[in-house]
Amino acid sequence: MSPSRYARELDLSELNAHTMGIKLTPPGSRVLDVGSADGSVAGGLQARGCRVTGIEIDEEFAAGANDVVDRMIVGDVERLDLADVFGGERFDVVLCLDVLEHLVEPVGTLRRLAGLLEPGGSLVASIPNVTHAAVRLQLISGRFTYTDTGLLDRTHLHFFDRDTAEALFADAELTVIERLAVYREVHETEIQIEPETVSAEVLAAATADPDARVFQWVLVAKPKVESAEAPLTGLVTDLMRRNQELDLAGRQAAEHIAWLEGHLSQKSRREQELELQGSLLAERVAGLETLHAERAAELVERHEQLQAVRADLQVKDDYVAVLVRDLEFALSARQPSTRTKKVARRAVTRAAAAAQRHPRTRRVARRAVRLLPPSLADRIRRAAS
Repeated sequence: MSPSRYARELDLSELNAHTMGIKLTPPGSRVLDVGSADGSVAGGLQARGCRVTGIEIDEEFAAGANDVVDRMIVGDVERLDLADVFGGERFDVVLCLDVLEHLVEPVGTLRRLAGLLEPGGSLVASIPNVTHAAVRLQLISGRFTYTDTGLLDRTHLHFFDRDTAEALFADAELTVIERLAVYREVHETEIQIEPETVSAEVLAAATADPDARVFQWVLVAKPKVESAEAPLTGLVTDLMRRNQELDLAGRQAAEHIAWLEGHLSQKSRREQELELQGSLLAERVAGLETLHAERAAELVERHEQLQAVRADLQVKDDYVAVLVRDLEFALSARQPSTRTKKVARRAVTRAAAAAQRHPRTRRVARRAVRLLPPSLADRIRRAAS
């Protein structure tokens, strides 16, 4: 058998319409479960010692729930002749969980079901809230899209807000004695809404009133009673309402903790990235400082070498000046003596040797010879021969 799209494994620690319907049923009650589907609610009731009769329109699902009900009636609750089916049988509780919105004529069906209650018995129904913030935001975006289950179930024939839900019971001549709610945040329904895509102003407006987070109402009703009559389920309902408030606060706290953990995780990752970047930058700076020190040492060494070259050039310039002076002395004599020739030859030899050792000296000697008159140059050559 394929599972019903409404089937779910029940965890009584959770707060939803089905678990609340079970908890609102006193242990040992005789219960009529209308729309029992796969029998998940009936199984929870059976565990509380209840005797359960189910009504289910789908034969396959009804067969699957046979093990958890005392009696299963297969049929459409709107078409069944309940007086004929049950005769004089009466129930302490009639459950209509996620049923009324699927009916063609829910008011008449509620009247007939209320006729099956024992005196003092109660009818418990859950009704989805069409004014939930998720529906509002979808309408604001220009959409109204049906879903397989939930607020906009494609098989819903009626949609209710708070007033029309209570008016439904009043029209069926039932008095609502308890009002409970199942809460869901905008992102917790089957309607796909991404809060981050909605402006803060629109989100605030859509979630402003108390019903904006109500996913379903769970209403407990009795056949017309005087307002002074004390509700028999008041204590249970008060405890459940308090439990519901604590559950909502717990879920909100869990969401906030999850957000904080995510934020801290992102912050931690960012800090690690910054530490790594800082370490890489420190290594880079250290490398640049080392390179700077090496280049500075090279510059000092080159500067010292340049100073030495300058000093050497100065010595050579002085030496050239001496050579030029000796040449001028040798050439000043009209008839050079043997001593003068030796001096001239020695000066020319030194000048030539110096020119070979240092390019600048060579340039100086060449420039000096070019400046001399031809006759003087010939005399220098003759003197040196």
